[in-house]
Amino acid sequence: MQLRQTFSPVENIWAAILAMGSVLGSLALACIFPFAALAALLAATVPFRKAMLWMGIAWFANQAVGYLLLGYPQTVNSFGHGLAIGVTAMAALLVAKKVLDLRGDRSLLSVGLAFAAAFVAYQALLLVAALFLGGVQNFVPAIVWQVAQNDLMWFVGLGTLYLALDGTLFARFGNKATLQG
Repeated sequence: MQLRQTFSPVENIWAAILAMGSVLGSLALACIFPFAALAALLAATVPFRKAMLWMGIAWFANQAVGYLLLGYPQTVNSFGHGLAIGVTAMAALLVAKKVLDLRGDRSLLSVGLAFAAAFVAYQALLLVAALFLGGVQNFVPAIVWQVAQNDLMWFVGLGTLYLALDGTLFARFGNKATLQG
């Protein structure tokens, strides 16, 4: 089974789900929103320009919820962290796209590798930002492992939802597991 890049009403439904997930996920998870999972799934399912747009919307929704509803401090340092999250989310998207391009397909293995690479890139770049902005203590293995588990759950859940939406989850169950690109 392969993930396909869609150009149909499924794409609009998918985009709406991601937008709602961005807001609801930000309310529930605040600063541990699964940007790596989103990066891999966007890279695998929508054209890259549109993926960049949706990643930007997800980041903006995350920040809006944080500052307007969750009371994030409105300081230069806090805005710096928010900007770092946006830049690293876009970088994770680019890394996921590169992995998929290098692999040449949208197989479940390739999308899984894209997710793993996006997660590593996202965490590494956030750690670099934390060296300048503070917060290095948030990158101890126990915390990174919790974030990885969170991202993996979102990746599997949203990926399964996408396969159900585009009709390939059950139609191709048992066939070679790939996501058509």
